[in-house]
Parts: sequence; C-alpha cells; structure tokens
Amino acid sequence: MRFLARRAWQRLLRERAAAGLDAPLPDSELALHDAPLLALDLEMTGLDAEHDRIVSFGWAPIDRGRLRPGDGDHVLVRADGEDGGDAGVGGSAIIHGIRDCDRLPGRPLAEALDRLFEALAGRVPLVHHAELDHAFVDRACRRVRGHGWPTPMLDTLAWERMRRQRRGDDAESGGLTLDALRRQYGLPRRNAHNALADAISCGELALAMMARSPGRLIDSCRRMH
Repeated sequence: MRFLARRAWQRLLRERAAAGLDAPLPDSELALHDAPLLALDLEMTGLDAEHDRIVSFGWAPIDRGRLRPGDGDHVLVRADGEDGGDAGVGGSAIIHGIRDCDRLPGRPLAEALDRLFEALAGRVPLVHHAELDHAFVDRACRRVRGHGWPTPMLDTLAWERMRRQRRGDDAESGGLTLDALRRQYGLPRRNAHNALADAISCGELALAMMARSPGRLIDSCRRMH
C-alpha cells in the first residue's frame, strides 16, 4: 500500500505554500535512486519532544544515488532556552559528549532551523525513526516559526518494516535500529551519537536498501502529521 497518494502529496504542497515554504518538493514519481534527498539526524536531550530539546542537527545531501558527506553540515543549537524549554543538556552529555559549555558558540534555534530549511530546499528528508525526529522539529518550528513542519519523510525504519510485511516476514525480527539494519545490509559499523555521522549512516543504509528494492518517492514517503 502506498505511503503517500498523489492527492495527499498535492495537499501537502498547498500546506507548505500556506506556511511560506516556497521551495518545491521533488516530483513524487521520481525513482528513489534519482530523488534529491537530505539524510538528516538530530541529537536531543531526551526522547520527549514536549520537555526535551534539540542539541544539534546533522545532514548530508544525496543526489542521484550518490551520498555527499563532504557537503553535509553539523549545527550545534545554543543552550539558551529560546524555544521555551530547559536550556541545559543534562544527562544527554553522557550520550552525545556535548556539554552546555560546548553549545555556547552554537546557533540560536531559529537560525539553526533556517539553515536546515535552506539545506532541505527541493529535497525530501531521509531519517531513521521519523516519528521521533518529526516530533522535535515540528515542535521547534511551531515555537519559533509559527507553523509546523509539513513535509513528507523517507523513513528507513518504516521502509524496512514495509518491505518485511510485503515478504510476509516478521516486521520486527532481526532488529530495526540503525546499527542492526546496517549489519543486516552488510554495512560497516560507524560511531554513533553524532548527528552528522548518524545522518551519513542513515544515507548509506538507504542506498543499500534502494539497491535491493527500487521504488518511487510516492510509494515510500510518509506524510507526517
């Protein structure tokens, strides 16, 4: 079953225009291998979008099936409580190795989001576990930009579940974490808990998945509410 029908894609374009997001989305009928994507990852202070905050963004573009890590970016978000939450990273410093003092030269959340939207112009975001990343970015956008984040997302986790269900396999067997799926697709282990490194890892996984299961954007993207 299609994740995103043509009518829903068109409705999404109208919602983006109403939110002032003028950059067009790629053609929904493009093959995934030909689609302009942006492998994206977030580091957060925790997993609760209502109380935790974004620590950093990392992204790397993908064009015509080629990952371009050299054109990626890693943007620290300043711990200044701009979005109305607790400014400190708290226990996440243990996970990410990023302390409050490390974030002092970071960018205000609004500026970090502006950079993300610039990088996303004409691209579809590629993530692993879309619900989590979308919840944080959507909340941040509503706080500092006055609108949510109306965009389709290509989610490697949901995509793998869909592939397994189509084959009649147990959708949860073998693990669905980014590291577990990379192992299943024969990819080497990467250091995790850095947003750019994890974005690159997600991009590499997506390309390996595309090699086995060619498809189109309209078939594989999810509309995030």
